[in-house]
Amino acid sequence: MIKLGFIGFGEAAFNISKGLFAEGFTGIIAYDVMANQKPMCNSIYSRAKEAEVTILPNVGDVVKQVDVVIVSVPSSYTMDACHSIIQYLIPGQIYVDVGASTPEIKKQEWELVKVKGALFSDSAMLGSLPALKHKVPILASGNGASKFRDIFIPYGMKIDVVGELPGEASAIKLLRSIFMKGIAALMIEMLEGSEAYGVSDQVINSISSSLDNISFKEHLDRIVTGTAIHAHRRAEELVGSIQLLEDVGLKYYMTEISKKGHNMLEPYNFADRFIDHNPNGWKEILDIIMTERLDIGLR
Repeated sequence: MIKLGFIGFGEAAFNISKGLFAEGFTGIIAYDVMANQKPMCNSIYSRAKEAEVTILPNVGDVVKQVDVVIVSVPSSYTMDACHSIIQYLIPGQIYVDVGASTPEIKKQEWELVKVKGALFSDSAMLGSLPALKHKVPILASGNGASKFRDIFIPYGMKIDVVGELPGEASAIKLLRSIFMKGIAALMIEMLEGSEAYGVSDQVINSISSSLDNISFKEHLDRIVTGTAIHAHRRAEELVGSIQLLEDVGLKYYMTEISKKGHNMLEPYNFADRFIDHNPNGWKEILDIIMTERLDIGLR
């Protein structure tokens, strides 16, 4: 049977291990640098017991025994963890990094891993670990991604190979986060204002009628092209939104940045470019922006 080890036994390692154990995958081992430091040690050993994972005292004790090592450490410690592991890797092992490091860091890991003859999977998790556990969707890239997928798909894991190059999976996750985290911050700012003015239900219902039952791709085409053409007018409207929030003593960080984002589109003169025809979707707008790269300061 395949032997699995974790370096770092935090939320990700715990939930994946717990889910795999429920599927019949046993014998998981792990190392965590905090396992002998209070107060974290109590939580680590309690979780390990719940997930039927054995905590070992050294990195090497884990790496030497496993076929697959999943590295799950904070992104600021990615390379430290890699340097501690690399000396123990042997040809054919699969090194899986599920941390939220940048594509460049993932490439640096790969440069070290490939010298040892091991396989590498840049793996990005896209969901709630407590809710989904080992079934959290994972995007994987790198020369070890397919093998990682093939080993664990039978145990219920949801692994989608998105490319052969380390960094591709992480790029997707981090770029996706610009939208997912950004829209969450916008929602909170909008709701603070709605609550202050006592119109939350009306605002939510109005937005729902604009967004519901329309695909995300359709929204991209409609919103990006419309914003490009009407950037000036919409930026001016956001000035009113900022004043509205200011009048009730609320912060307006996201709204201010949104206004500046619209201002940055104005020098492209999209309204004049498309005065007699509509853009052919969001990509035509982005092609112009990325080709011309106008040097526009925020104001």
